[in-house]
Parts: sequence; structure tokens; C-alpha cells
Amino acid sequence: MLDSGYFAVSTAQWGFGSSPVIHEGRVIVQCDVQGQSFVASYRIADGQEIWRTDRDEVPTWGTPTVDVTRGTGQVILNGYRHIGAYALEDGQPLWWLKGGGDIPVPTPVVSDGLVFITNSHGRMRPIYAIRLDAEGDISHDPSGSAEPHVAWSRRKGGNYMQTPIVVGGFLHTCTDAGVYASYAVATGKRTARRRLSINAGYTASPVSGGGMLYFTAETGEVVVLSSDGEGAELAVNSLGEACLATPAIADGMLVFRGRHHLIAIAEDGKR
Repeated sequence: MLDSGYFAVSTAQWGFGSSPVIHEGRVIVQCDVQGQSFVASYRIADGQEIWRTDRDEVPTWGTPTVDVTRGTGQVILNGYRHIGAYALEDGQPLWWLKGGGDIPVPTPVVSDGLVFITNSHGRMRPIYAIRLDAEGDISHDPSGSAEPHVAWSRRKGGNYMQTPIVVGGFLHTCTDAGVYASYAVATGKRTARRRLSINAGYTASPVSGGGMLYFTAETGEVVVLSSDGEGAELAVNSLGEACLATPAIADGMLVFRGRHHLIAIAEDGKR
């Protein structure tokens, strides 16, 4: 039996949150559980296991990211004991570090030659901007010591539930309490920080379209911000019902999965 409960409170059972990732005829699965955690690659055609690599990891809830921008594919995982990347072809560890929130949820984000790792629970709320050519053990203190494979890092500022987004040269984040912040991708300088006007919980990850950012509150309001690093609030629109799921973008539409309805909003604003 696979147990995904909180490692510090064995009776806390939240279920699984990691989604499988499909890439070129393979499905990548991150299975961080209570005992015998692993990451594995399977052939979609027949379910044949291609490789499996054990992880010294407690239960986590992030989804893997596959990156092939440097020619050599890597599978990048968030974590608590083991944030890291594995070779896409054979699952061999490429780089790793320890030190993050103890309930990792956000998915790694790749942009501008960097992978951004963020989480927030427990004593640390880090943001790591890791170079894609990192190798070996790159563990360090994000509030002090430097690491050549880490472009920049912050000990505080990381997301808890939401996956951040990179738009316009900035990393945009939002806490579960609705505090927005923006960081320059190249330097890590914080360029904005403010509480969103809708005082509610925020679970859905932000999305972007038309040069704007969309943050969905759990109460169903969608807060629209500029993506220029200033985070100016441009509008607030209501879905009319609760929403915790991240919206999808397809064919000029924003698609929201609310509590009672599937809502598609077209470019002209019509549903």
C-alpha cells in the first residue's frame, strides 16, 4: 500500500497530488510516499518499466518537470530531503540538494536557462534558481553561502500550494494567503510585493495570457495583474462559485473548473 500521509503526523492522510507526465512515448511518475519512494519511467504502449530510481524522500505532492533544452533530457523533482534532477534516459541522479519546506507541492518551472524550485511549509520557505547544467550535490544555505550552480536563492518567499510562473523576465509568486511577489529572473531582485484585493485563500496556480496574470481565489474571484514586474491590479472578475483548480488555456479561452460548473471564457469576454 502506498501511504502519502504527512511524515510528521502519520494519521494525516491527504491523498496523492503528483500528476504523471507524458514525454515522447513515456510516462514519468514521481511516487514520494512513507517508505520506498521512487521516480520511474514507463513505456506508454505497454506499461513496461524503463527505469526506476529510489529516492530517500518523505511524501511530497509535486509534479515532475521534463526539460530537454540543453540536449540532454532531465526529469526535475521538487522535494524536502531530495530536490533534484534525473537523466531522462536511464534515471541516474544528475544534481540534488536538501533544504526546503517539508510539504513540497509546487512543480519545478524552467525558463531562461534556470529551473525555479519553491516550497513553503515548516522552518523554510525557499526559492531556488538553479542552472540547468548543475551537477552533483549543490546543497547550500539560501540565506548565506554561495553555490556556483545556483544563480540566486532566497530563504523566504516561496509558495506553498501554487506553482509560480515566469512571464516577461519575472518570476511571479503568490502565497496561499494572497500575497503576490515578483522577482527579476536574472538577479532575484524583488520588484513588487502586495496583498491581492480579494481577501481569501489561493490554491490554484496563476496562468498568463495577453500580457496579464490571472490569480484565482478559492472564493471564485479572478484577480488580473500586469506581468511587467510591478503587479498592478487591473481587474477582478467573479466566476460565481468556488474554485481551487488551476485554469487551463486553449484556443483563445480560459477554462475554469469550479465547484459546480466547467466555465470557458473566450477572448471577447463571453462565456
